[in-house]
Amino acid sequence: MIGSPKIRVDGPEKVSGTAKYALEYKVDSPLYAVPVKSTINRGSVASINVDEVEELPGVVKVIHAGNAMKLKSFKNAPPYVLVGQKRAPLQDKQVDYIGQDVALVLAETLEDAIWAGRQLKVEYSQEQGDGNIYDLKGKTVKPEQGMLQFEMGAFAEAKNNSSTSVEATYTIPSEHHNPMEISNCIALWDGDRLTVYDATQGVNNYQACTAWCFETDPKNVRVISKYIGGGFGCKGSYWSHTVLAAIAAKMLDRPVKINLSREDMFTSAGHRPRTLQNITITGDQDGKVTGIQHKTNSYTNIEQKYFESCGNLTRVLYDIPNMSVSHEYKPLNLPSPVYMRAPGEAPGSFALESAMDEYAAKIKMDPIEFRLKNYAEVCPFDKKPWSLKKLRECYAKGAEIFGWDQRKQEPKNNMRDGKLIGYGMATSTYPANRAGGAVRLVMDAKGILTVQTAVQDIGTGTWTVMGQIAADAMGISSEMVNMELGDTDFPQGFVSGGSNLTATAGSYIIIAVKKFKEKLLQLSIAQEKSPHYQSSVEDLSIQEGMVESINGNKEKIGEIIKRSGKDTYDFTDKSQVGKGGFGYNKDAPYSSHSFGVIFAEVEIDPDLGVITVPRLTGVFDVGKIMNSKTGKSQLYGGMVWGYGMALLEKTDYNPEGRVVNADLAEYHVPVNADIRELTVDYIDEPDYNFSEHGGRGIGEIGIVGTAAAIANAVYNATGKRVRDLPITMDKLI
Repeated sequence: MIGSPKIRVDGPEKVSGTAKYALEYKVDSPLYAVPVKSTINRGSVASINVDEVEELPGVVKVIHAGNAMKLKSFKNAPPYVLVGQKRAPLQDKQVDYIGQDVALVLAETLEDAIWAGRQLKVEYSQEQGDGNIYDLKGKTVKPEQGMLQFEMGAFAEAKNNSSTSVEATYTIPSEHHNPMEISNCIALWDGDRLTVYDATQGVNNYQACTAWCFETDPKNVRVISKYIGGGFGCKGSYWSHTVLAAIAAKMLDRPVKINLSREDMFTSAGHRPRTLQNITITGDQDGKVTGIQHKTNSYTNIEQKYFESCGNLTRVLYDIPNMSVSHEYKPLNLPSPVYMRAPGEAPGSFALESAMDEYAAKIKMDPIEFRLKNYAEVCPFDKKPWSLKKLRECYAKGAEIFGWDQRKQEPKNNMRDGKLIGYGMATSTYPANRAGGAVRLVMDAKGILTVQTAVQDIGTGTWTVMGQIAADAMGISSEMVNMELGDTDFPQGFVSGGSNLTATAGSYIIIAVKKFKEKLLQLSIAQEKSPHYQSSVEDLSIQEGMVESINGNKEKIGEIIKRSGKDTYDFTDKSQVGKGGFGYNKDAPYSSHSFGVIFAEVEIDPDLGVITVPRLTGVFDVGKIMNSKTGKSQLYGGMVWGYGMALLEKTDYNPEGRVVNADLAEYHVPVNADIRELTVDYIDEPDYNFSEHGGRGIGEIGIVGTAAAIANAVYNATGKRVRDLPITMDKLI
């Protein structure tokens, strides 16, 4: 069952239009809410023409700092209250960035709310702010959490003693998630109990955050998120629109639907921050690297303090004895950056893998050979063995599939039909994360197993894959599994982020099913009318929905339930997966990462500088693949994102911090016409040292290294090294 290309169980609902997304639930007599955003980057609200706007047709209320209900501050919230912006909305008149909520207009129709919002005139007392992402000099902070500042060996000494080195600075622009479904929600109160239909990557996190600011028991908050139209990180943290909807619903005692615009998504749901990365690699002419220094400069919000950890992958990817990794951030009057698909690793891999290619070119060595000379047999920074690592196999398999042996070492040395042809490659890696959670299992007399857990499917195939995992563990067909997800009334799950959910939920489901099977078999051998009465549990197994004994006796699993005199048999279990919680754990016996390699072929018009990418090939070591259809889709998607990072995506700001391309007409993302041939393969060897099913998460690794592979191919084609993304034709002419 695990590994088979099962068609998505949610597919029919999605293609027929019956799948309900957050804003599509029917509620009685809803109000429609539209937030009004600040137009200055620092200061305070002086006045708003509230009375005038509230007289407009259809307008019910304008909520602002002067009349909004007061909430508990997020500033001292515990880590499990994961918010995107520490400042709760409409709690005071202070403005810290362009796009901050300064009012909320509520009307009987969405059209009335939008029109009224445009008539709202906000006067400000303006102060001098700094929203310039292009000037990262001045007062910066060097955060100490995690391993953002890391030293091993003596880099300065290694540099002084080296015979060869490269040093370069790489720039990655600000980028925005832009999922197909815009962030939105419905909030309705029933006495002290709040129900929220939201587009979230973590129903339990949204429950915890809402309960925190309203100072109520989390049991009084129910969050439902059955279907999500993409998230990529922007729907993992808790944002102001959910709070605003809940405030308005409470104050007006009516359900409230809040609907952000596409433009709002550029200020109200996070982004990947612009980064400057300086890398120095030192070593010898034979290709052995003796030292590396990786410096990251970026920015963060003045209160939230989000840090893009670009240097983290440098600590794990190559066997380098002397390392210096540092991060500095400048607090700016901007909306807070946040996690965006492969945060840290995606921009960090562009810098690191470009620098590795530069070193290989300098000593005239094949890029794969160079990487193999510095292959890390154990984790470089903690010296632990890998739970499983098959990167060598990825290099070999990928090179064969792609035809790497046809690459010409000297750049600008390969033409086809009048176009410059280039080959490039880059290594990919992403940490293998896992956490814990709980699940309720219910089996009825027909043998149908219902699995309830408060995780969510953000479009990746969780409904399908979790059903496969449960079926495989139970010994029944996946058609006999009914998955129920996306509701905080179910046992607590975990956030869909950090590529953890398959390892986390899949593992605790397996652990629970094993216990559940034991209990069912114990029940069977205790039933006098059972064909397995007084047998030993060790002599029984469940296969294809049948309970079988070693002497050949068998019956349908549902017969055990029938004889019990109950309609169903249920069991709830909570498990922590592996040792330690989410993220790196120094006490774990292994280091766990996924690995891979990306190959790119580019074709460039030598006169116009127009770049096309005829081929992208990726081969990955991600443990056991749970579903070969949805798994490939995830890896394809990551590589397409990497294409966009390399050639298209960039959020432009003016010096005040205002986004000037806040729509999909001017913020460019890949479309079908851009993407030619994509090839994905994997090693597909289970990593049982990491998870119960041997799989690791795959949602993010596809983007890591793709931009670098394309950039390295551009160099191979043209001899021009572009270190500033995206690579546009003006940088090649």
